[in-house]
Amino acid sequence: MPKTKVALGAIQETLLIPLWARAVEKEQSNPIIVDPKSAEIMAAIDYDFDKFSHAKSSQIGCCLRRLILDNWVR
Repeated sequence: MPKTKVALGAIQETLLIPLWARAVEKEQSNPIIVDPKSAEIMAAIDYDFDKFSHAKSSQIGCCLRRLILDNWVR
């Protein structure tokens, strides 16, 4: 399946961080959240997600915020 190329500005690129965070979290041994769709979407985008790999605290923060919001909604 061909990947979709994205042309984003610096601000728009930040919207990919939560997507990356959820996809990475899914692969942890004891994940905070499990979002298989995020990994599917990430795999379909032609983008260098490795640039986010140094942001472990942002990754955890995104997942914790999602968990809190999910609990509030429930």
